[in-house]
Formats: sequence, C-alpha cells, structure tokens
Amino acid sequence: MNIDVTNVDLVLLAKTAFNLSRPQGMGFLHFDKDHTLSTEEAESMMVKSGNTALYMDYVHGRAVKLTVFRDKDGTLRMNSAWYNHTDEQQKQLCEAVGVEFNEGSEHGMCCNCDPCRCKRGEAPCNINNPI
Repeated sequence: MNIDVTNVDLVLLAKTAFNLSRPQGMGFLHFDKDHTLSTEEAESMMVKSGNTALYMDYVHGRAVKLTVFRDKDGTLRMNSAWYNHTDEQQKQLCEAVGVEFNEGSEHGMCCNCDPCRCKRGEAPCNINNPI
C-alpha cells in the first residue's frame, strides 16, 4: 500500500522525515544532533525526472530511508511502511505534511512481535496468530 503525497510540499516532507530519523550504524560518526536540514539540502534530494521525486538515504548520519515515487500520470507516492521507523514516526510524518496515516493490519518495519518476525523469516510461525 502507498500513501499519496502528490499535493505535499516535498521540502517540508524531507525536513520532517529528517527530524524524525535517528542515527544508525556508521551514521553515528556523522551525526550532529544540532544540525537542521536546510531548504537547499532538501531541494538537492529532489529528482526532477524519472520515477523518483525524492530520495533520502543516510543524511548527516540519520537513517532517513525515504523515497517518493512518481507515477507516469504525475502522482507522487511513498511506501506506507517506512523502513527502520516505527508506525508512530510514520504517523507523525503524515500528520506534519497533512496526509492521512492508514493504520492497517501491518505493523511497522521495526516491529518485533512474533507474527512480524515470522513474516520476515526470523521466528517460527504460529498459524493461530496471523497478522
């Protein structure tokens, strides 16, 4: 499932995603808790053509891991599951940019409940407790 962000200010989306993200792995070497993502930095992550409109991986040590895809009809979409982020972080991101957060039956990518771990192949599956 995807979230439609066609009418969202991508600079605001990028800045908010940056603020909600935390350093991971080697990112701690580049992390500056006082750094604020500038408009120019956010704009530099935007892609003007092709099927990607915004791409953020590690930014100043923070594992942002956010991509906004561009459909052929111009619709902009981001994944409903935000890699390495909790559902609460995704909900905060959606609220900040004015899009609806759809709380489905899927848990976030960071969820460690048994059904989610089973789905990723990290734990035995209990057929009586599916997601």
